[in-house]
Amino acid sequence: MTDPIEIEIVGLDRIMTAFDQFPKQVARNFSMAAHEAGNEILDTTGLRDYPNETAANQPPTPYYIRGRGMQYATRNDGRSENLGKQFYIRREGSTATIGNRASYAKWVIGQTQAGHMAAKGWRKMAEVAKEKIDSIREIYQNWVNKTLIDLGF
Repeated sequence: MTDPIEIEIVGLDRIMTAFDQFPKQVARNFSMAAHEAGNEILDTTGLRDYPNETAANQPPTPYYIRGRGMQYATRNDGRSENLGKQFYIRREGSTATIGNRASYAKWVIGQTQAGHMAAKGWRKMAEVAKEKIDSIREIYQNWVNKTLIDLGF
């Protein structure tokens, strides 16, 4: 598990107070902020946007076909879990979690990334999030400001 990335947002205390009065609006806007911030991270080459293919994706056999699996001389093992389609963004309260359901994600984009994956252009998701922390903070701040205006605070 990666250490959480925390940001401070101006007005968050007022939003949390407003949550009791307007739970649906606040929760909806927190969800919108989480998904926008999550997409800011995931729409990076080396995460959801795959890096360029390498020799490992080309004949001769065995080679890996993205979205299908390992290609052998007479068959494909069909074991691809489509890493790029397995991302999720989940919001709980004011916390957002981004993850990937593919069983091998931790070795491709996680903190325990295999060294040869970085060489192929795959990125560690937590490092991308840290690089984009200013954008993430701005996204959340904009949603908090919008929520405060919408609710008349």
